[in-house]
Amino acid sequence: MKKRIILTEKERTLIECLRNLKKSRHNYSTALEIYVRDLFDIMIDEIKN
Repeated sequence: MKKRIILTEKERTLIECLRNLKKSRHNYSTALEIYVRDLFDIMIDEIKN
């Protein structure tokens, strides 16, 4: 039996963007990488505060 995990919108977006970044290895998107890193940093800062 699989457990369902409830994700926030930011978590869902981060996962989706990471998957897209991985798929784009032959047509790499630097802008997408920067967006993923920024989103991750925002989420980490929310945990700290």
